[in-house]
Amino acid sequence: MREWMILVVIATLILCLVLFPRKEVYTYVSHEAIDIDGYEIEIRGEVIFPGIYTFYEPMRLDEIIKFTYGFTEHVDMQDIELSKIYDEDTYIFIPSLIDDEIVITEKINVNSANFQTLLEIPGMTEDRAASLIVYRQANGLFSSIDELINVKNIGPATLEKIRPYITLG
Repeated sequence: MREWMILVVIATLILCLVLFPRKEVYTYVSHEAIDIDGYEIEIRGEVIFPGIYTFYEPMRLDEIIKFTYGFTEHVDMQDIELSKIYDEDTYIFIPSLIDDEIVITEKINVNSANFQTLLEIPGMTEDRAASLIVYRQANGLFSSIDELINVKNIGPATLEKIRPYITLG
């Protein structure tokens, strides 16, 4: 009799689990786009990688300089305030100790320049000039200077190096 009772209890438990399973709990997660306001800082002058940087929180100048990989060896630190905080669109120029910098009188038009003229651009090699001409013939005139990044042998660093010397028209 005892064995029958144990058997009935076990059968009842199995039937309860089969007939009345646990309800699954579903958790829904919504991935909505959050609009974050950023600001752009253009930094030029005596930094290793000058350019336009986007930030989303207030930054001190010394933190911004870390994004440019630091100062060059010719930086004039006299008037630079590293603790100044930037939190809006602005332009920062880092001055140089060298007073006799080359003054650019005329920029070179990359849409019309020939091979020899392109070689006059500081930082432009023969390979880069040839690639630029081939790209220009295949794809038409450049509509933006940033489009030069698509040219073989011209990367972001090279583009930033030659940017002050070129124009589109």
